[in-house]
Order: sequence, then C-alpha cells, then structure tokens
Amino acid sequence: MSSVYLDHAATSPLCTEAQEAMEPFLSSRFGNPSEPHRMGREARTAIEGARRTMAELLGCRPEQIVYTSGGTEADNQAVFGLCGRPLGRLVCSVIEHPAVRAPAEELARQGFEVGWAPVDVNGVIDPAAFAELVRADDRVACAMWANNVTGVVQPVAELAAIAASHGVPLHVDAVQAAASIPISFAASGAETMALSAHKVQGPKGVGALIARDPGRLRPLIWGGGQEAGHRSGTENVPGIVGFAAALAASRERRDGRRRLRDRLEAGVGAVPVVSAGASRLPGHVLLRIDGLRADLVVLALDEAGYEVSAGSACSAGSMEPSAALVAQGMTPDEARAVIRVTIGPHTTGAEIDGFLEALRAIVLRLRSGALA
Repeated sequence: MSSVYLDHAATSPLCTEAQEAMEPFLSSRFGNPSEPHRMGREARTAIEGARRTMAELLGCRPEQIVYTSGGTEADNQAVFGLCGRPLGRLVCSVIEHPAVRAPAEELARQGFEVGWAPVDVNGVIDPAAFAELVRADDRVACAMWANNVTGVVQPVAELAAIAASHGVPLHVDAVQAAASIPISFAASGAETMALSAHKVQGPKGVGALIARDPGRLRPLIWGGGQEAGHRSGTENVPGIVGFAAALAASRERRDGRRRLRDRLEAGVGAVPVVSAGASRLPGHVLLRIDGLRADLVVLALDEAGYEVSAGSACSAGSMEPSAALVAQGMTPDEARAVIRVTIGPHTTGAEIDGFLEALRAIVLRLRSGALA
C-alpha cells in the first residue's frame, strides 16, 4: 500500500524542475567552480546564475547570498558571527528552532547573557515584551519568520523595527516560511536570514544565509576562501542550482493549501486545533489528541498509510515536549499529545478526506484500548 505523505514541514520531495536543473552537474558538467578552465567556468556561471535568480525572488542583492550546507549552518553562522567577541548579550525568542536556540545556549555557557522573548497563547512573539528586552548594546536579536512546529507566522518586520530602533541587528530563520509565503529580505528589515533548499522541494544538504553586509560576519568555516571568503569549501554546484530552480517553482505552487487546511480542520470535530487564532502557514495543522501520546497516533497513522509528525523532525526520537508548545502555555502532557500535519503542493482533497477517516478510527481505537 502506498502512503500519503503529510509531513512537508519536515522535508519535501524533490520537484521536477530542481531535478532537471541538477542532472547535468551530477554527471557531465562536474567542474570545480574555483578552477579557471572551461569546466570550472561552467560551474561558476551556474552558481552565479542561481544566485541572481534567488536574489530576485527573495528581495536581496546577489552578493548578499552566502551558500551553506543547510539552514542549521546558516543559523549558526548568523548567531556566532554577529555575536563575536568579547562577551556580550543577545535576545532570542523562546520558540526558536534548535539551530538558533542551541547556539544561544552555547554562548550562554561561554558567558554571554541571553534575554528570552516570550510568546502569547497562540505562539506569537509579544512585540511589547520584545521591545522591553532589547538593549542598545545587544549583539543580535533572533526571531523566526514562522515556527517549524506550530506554523505560526511572526511579526518579523515589526520586530526588526524594534531592534533597529536600538541599533541591534535582527536574525530571522525563514527556513519554514520560504516554502509557503512570499519572502522579501529587504522588506523584512532583517540583518541576516537563513534558508534551506529541502523545505522548498529542493535537494538536502544546501542552504543559504542572506546578510545585508556578509563582511560583518566572522566565518564559521575557513579554508580556500570560497563564497567571497564568507564560507570556505568547494560549493555544492548541483545543490545550489537545484535550490534556485526549486525556489522559483515553489512560487507557482502555493495556491490550494489553505483550502485543504480548512477542509481538514473542519473535519476533525472536537479535536482542538492548536494556534487556530493566529496567522499560520497555509498548509500547517497542529491537532491535540487529548489523552493519547502523539507518537502512538503517528505510528498508527503510518500503519494506515498516512505519514505525519509528532512534532519537529529535528527532535525526532525524543519524548521531550516541544519547547514551542510549552512556551505558549501547554502542559508537557498536552504538548506530547500534539500531532503535526503539513500539506504539500500536490496534496489532494481525497487524501485529506482519507486521513480524516483514518484519524477518527485510530483515535477511537486507541482511546477504547486506554479505557479497557
């Protein structure tokens, strides 16, 4: 039996446009872009063409894009690169992805002070509390564009303006948002922004850090001086070309997800929809199956042919409650009862209806067993 994939927030299938763009650079056009001969020039031309395409789509200049191994490296480079030395202070929202939160915690272990910005009951960063936390001498403030667990969209431009009023740069993790909503680096007001290809139907293992002034960031990786000295290491030519092709194609595939999300949420009956009162990514649904552990529901759905998540894939295998859900007021047990359903560009209404039927049967069976 084939499965219905409803976990697009974890990763997305490689789109045809990306696959076709990448293929020549996986076979015949294998040159090193740092070399001056024809094969090297072809590879360099492909990278710079991809950079121009992405800059146009993302509202930035080509020279502001630094290619990385993924969103995690981009987040790390922004946080560590902007903080630097000597010891100082930074502000970070409590719902940040581990790729931002873990560097902040590491800096705290090294002696930095971290101000943690809270969220409301819907998981939205509180601008007033954020404004009270940010100080003129902070090295960086961090606020993600849309949360990877809840899908809640944050007031990034407002938070960037608050940070800028104190002369503090804002780093934005836009990894989850870029696949579903329009992203403009210039309009965001951010100093730096992280992206990842595999969330937009591109290949795994490639990402980007956009920076207003990349020279302001101390590199994480030193070596041959690739990416204008901002990130050494031979560039992933097929990945970069695929990233640009996927990002361009994703702009044409955003319609329809919100309609399917509404159809799903209308069909769950009394099951609570998490953060229903907030602005969310159009294909993102969180359901709290009270009285049941989410991992058991996920396994049962998998057996029934529907692939969903019990939370962020980045913390898979852990029964620790989602920090984002606890931060917005859930108890640990409530957070452990949440499943995440994320709709893709090719999801159909019939698949949503089938999922709802399977979910109702599974919840009834598991609750009956729990009461037996």
